[in-house]
Amino acid sequence: MIIVRQVKLDLLEGEEKLALKLRHKLHLDKDEKFSYKIEHRSLDLRKKAHYSYSLIVEIKNEQRFLHLKDVELYKPFKLELKPQQYPFRPIIIGYGPSGIFANYLLVKAGFKPIVFERGSRILNRVKAVEHFLKTGELNEESNVQFGEGGAGTFSDAKLTTRIKDPLISFITEVLIAYGAPCEIRYEHHPHIGTDKIRTVIQNLTDDMMQKGSSFHFDERVSDLLIKDHQIKGVITAKGTYQSPVVILACGHSSEDIYELLYKKGVYLENKALAVGFRVEHPQELIDRLQYKDNYAFLKEIPSEYFLRAKTSLNKGVFSFCMCPGGEIVNASFKKDRVLTNGMSYYKRDSQLANSAILVQIDTSDYGEALFAPLDYIKALEKKAYDITRSNKALAQNIKDYLKKEVHPLIFNSSYRLGTKLYDLNAFFDAPINKALHEALHHFDKLLPGFIDKGIIVGPETRSSAPLRIKRDQSRQSVNTKGLYPIGEGAGYGGGIMSCALDGLHTAFKIIEISS
Repeated sequence: MIIVRQVKLDLLEGEEKLALKLRHKLHLDKDEKFSYKIEHRSLDLRKKAHYSYSLIVEIKNEQRFLHLKDVELYKPFKLELKPQQYPFRPIIIGYGPSGIFANYLLVKAGFKPIVFERGSRILNRVKAVEHFLKTGELNEESNVQFGEGGAGTFSDAKLTTRIKDPLISFITEVLIAYGAPCEIRYEHHPHIGTDKIRTVIQNLTDDMMQKGSSFHFDERVSDLLIKDHQIKGVITAKGTYQSPVVILACGHSSEDIYELLYKKGVYLENKALAVGFRVEHPQELIDRLQYKDNYAFLKEIPSEYFLRAKTSLNKGVFSFCMCPGGEIVNASFKKDRVLTNGMSYYKRDSQLANSAILVQIDTSDYGEALFAPLDYIKALEKKAYDITRSNKALAQNIKDYLKKEVHPLIFNSSYRLGTKLYDLNAFFDAPINKALHEALHHFDKLLPGFIDKGIIVGPETRSSAPLRIKRDQSRQSVNTKGLYPIGEGAGYGGGIMSCALDGLHTAFKIIEISS
């Protein structure tokens, strides 16, 4: 097989014309037979707008095309595992993307892992979240952060990553096999949506149960068995479970796990963070700004933006987790905290676009102590709750934030638990406000109307873990053998795809060591 890149279609041309375009690009006779599938598709809005495709082509005598521009041999990734029997069952704590894919690969290798997840299975978890969003009554064990699928279940379920890794295609195929849309194979910015990712994860979990993995939902790990710097197992309220291998995939909001690790002497270090708020705009505004003259042709496809700014304080500010056609949700896991996140459904049809706007912070903001970054974001979340004495989010027009004024919002936020008008300048420290002010002015130059036609809802505090559970080249804790910290909560991931990759690579290492 060969891969042929830069096969272009105009915006009004259907994909049925790809075969003709491919025949022309490869200089084929009209009778020569071939087959193809889409490997990648992106929208190019420079000069004359068009779609650009990369196609995987099966054709005879493929070597004859390798001299052509944009053509090379295609080498598909093949997973080669010979299932074996092992004398122990690995334990996995947490069942977000890293835990899910670590479990998946270990099952394929012949292991029968035992998975502990403090939250509920998705159907009950969704009920708990919907109840919270309607009533404000929070389940601290099963919510937007905790439960089957992890925090990514209540997101846009984006699969974008800057990491170049052949396992990305493997992850994509696994997701499709369990019900994800086929176009995630080739879209430039693929997403599954919070509604569809729920079904995918349920299907995957059900299959893993059939293949020997045991699941303990609604069962929080309360202690680790460690002796002579070697993990021996875990303890929950329901019992003691022994294993020489424990994979820690706890997620970035498992504060009790960080405290437990510290008490047990597992090596931790603090890390830089980012804090800020969500901005919200009419989706039509973003589409018109991004598509310009092509808006009429593309308006049914909600557009995204990716923004970065350097500031005079040497603090970077960036957009994060942009959700076209989405909604802002309360991502709290404690009853006395308020924090926000964004999510969207597969169709992205809410008519509102939201994104986190975050400023980088470090020890100069929160101090050198180990738990300082965690204490810093906890204080912000508690402060937001104390201002409203409720689960309402703080809100302000962007233009008013820059003028240090408070006026009624120019439109109603998608945040379902209600908002309280508040001057965010009084919420953040002066350096953070200064960096955010400078960045917003820069973003308005890139997307005119970003200031005048947008609102702020916040705070946003949980874009990444506040601590890192340091590990060595074998992916084990540097001072606790058999403990494998993975994913976002361990400080080694930042989104569904990067966390899934981390889970897979760690599972490979466990298989290698155990074989």
